[in-house]
Amino acid sequence: MSSRLAILAALLTLGIGLAPAAPAAADFGSIQLASKSATEQADEAVDPVLSADGRYLAFQGAIGGLSGVFRKDLQTGAVAAVAAASAYEEEPGADAAAPSISADGRYVSFTTAAPLDAADDTQPGSRDVYVADMDAAPPSYELASALDGSSQALDGNSVASPRVALSADGRKVVFVNGGQVYLRDLDSRETTLVSVNRDPGTGAMEPGVPVPGGAVLESSVLPLLSGAALSADGTTVAWVGTHLPAQVPLLADEAQTISELDANGSFPYDEPLWRRVADGPTAPTRRIVGGGDPLAPGCPPGGTLADAACQGPFVGITSKGDALNSATGWLGLQKVDGVPQLSADGRTVALIGNPTEASNVFLVNMSGGLDRKQAVRQLTRQVPIDPADEASVANREPFVPLNGHIYDLTISPDGQRIAFATARQQFPLAPPNLIGSPPAQLGLVELYLLNLDGETLRRVTHGDGGANEASLASTGTGLDGVGATAPSFGAGGRLISFASTASNLVEGDGNDASDAFVVEDDAAPLVRGAVSISPPPPAVRIKRRRRLALSAFSMPDGRVRLVAVVPGAGTLRARAGAALGVGSRPRSLALARRRATASGPVALMLEAPRRLRRLVHSREGLYATARVSFHGRRGKPLHGQLTIRFHTHRRAHGGKR
Repeated sequence: MSSRLAILAALLTLGIGLAPAAPAAADFGSIQLASKSATEQADEAVDPVLSADGRYLAFQGAIGGLSGVFRKDLQTGAVAAVAAASAYEEEPGADAAAPSISADGRYVSFTTAAPLDAADDTQPGSRDVYVADMDAAPPSYELASALDGSSQALDGNSVASPRVALSADGRKVVFVNGGQVYLRDLDSRETTLVSVNRDPGTGAMEPGVPVPGGAVLESSVLPLLSGAALSADGTTVAWVGTHLPAQVPLLADEAQTISELDANGSFPYDEPLWRRVADGPTAPTRRIVGGGDPLAPGCPPGGTLADAACQGPFVGITSKGDALNSATGWLGLQKVDGVPQLSADGRTVALIGNPTEASNVFLVNMSGGLDRKQAVRQLTRQVPIDPADEASVANREPFVPLNGHIYDLTISPDGQRIAFATARQQFPLAPPNLIGSPPAQLGLVELYLLNLDGETLRRVTHGDGGANEASLASTGTGLDGVGATAPSFGAGGRLISFASTASNLVEGDGNDASDAFVVEDDAAPLVRGAVSISPPPPAVRIKRRRRLALSAFSMPDGRVRLVAVVPGAGTLRARAGAALGVGSRPRSLALARRRATASGPVALMLEAPRRLRRLVHSREGLYATARVSFHGRRGKPLHGQLTIRFHTHRRAHGGKR
């Protein structure tokens, strides 16, 4: 055996993944601006959703003087109004929002306060859920949020989650009304209460009996959670639940703690829930994750969290929270889209959770026979930060590249692909393995594609200058509601749609607002094959690779915070320089130095000279090159460089975070 093969065999035997080479830019087709007609770009577009066949895209936005929900034919380029009205006169229908679309694009569901069916929608100003039939000209509308066996609207407001409210055939719709989850069959006119009360004595579900106090987490702070998801086959519903003791089995001590949090906290306890309605009216509501697992094998009756056999994957989840008890449960108070996402058959769930400090991506197998520990797989993890650092709180600006939140996600119909949005650039959990390099400059929230077939992770969004360019906004960088969001799959998971406020994804994007985009994954499908590994050769030592990872963030006051992940103790130095005129030589602008006591992230602050403040305050700011060196106690010095931007800017607001 040659020395090269010996080292390869040792690496494989020790379980060290060999990441494939960085993919070519052709792995993804060019990003296409979808929210436009033949003559104009939409003023704004959010919540795009693809039909399963990949032909149609529905989105909420404003175009041609109209505001509401639209459907675009991606083959012909034609844009048709699903439900829209004057964007300037605030006419009824201009508020149409939260579209979902059937597999063939014929049906589109949405929420509006307009009485599109005046005979049955008799409550002025109330929000209701409708389904439009786009084969009719003009579109015809069916009221979905209606009483069981009737076409008359339910009392109060009804809302549907975008992208996930409609079955593939377009004939079933899930929505929330009065804090309860309902499923409407448009063909039979049956409206079924999904979130039913569970008898605490017998454990039996009580069909038709709503959960006291409400089953769904509703909050003006987190409006994204006031909805539910329906699987494409119409069999399964998932939602972010509250008042759990009335819905699912809990350990005794767990139930007591959750009840106290619901009663005393300013924000009730939340946890994702799942119910297979196709199994009939007695089908149980089930926990997707949890601190305890009373149904686990070996958990005795009356078991507690102290019993190892009764513990779920996140034992501390019920006690998580701050002094005001306002951040308890699965999601906390982060503005993320926490509605669980379902595969086509509803058996696989992808969701965002926050059991530690930053939200991450989890995949859960809801098939029978699995306890919660066996069912849950964590797919992303943040880089740990030194708790002694007072700034080491998840999603603080200097550490966003390491542990920033995951904001939004979706799952492909077969459950093998997950697209998610984050500004994080470091993904230490492998597999899945990050293929290709993230941008050196921290920009907006980017979209990533996780492929479970090949255990790979790739960045989807990038500037029009190439795969290594970050998504940027025309008004400066920032993380409050800007960047990629609302991903959706079509064409068997090969076509991806998303919204983004980035201004540099395509050339000529000039509306300075959110737009809808589509991109196709052109990479060849990965096929797993048999692997044969020989025993490791004797006396082979594997040298651990030392590397210096760099990222930078433009601070609102014009300074730049540079974060370096170092391999150990040593001295970190950074020097920023730039050429200030055509043909001039680069000048040194800023210096910074800091000692690292251990491996991990180290932050440096760079500040441009006072004489250049005019450039820092300008629209473009001052771009410079930062050269960084690390001298450790062992090994050779490490060097790296990246582009930074000294620029004062206000925080960007808007979007749905």
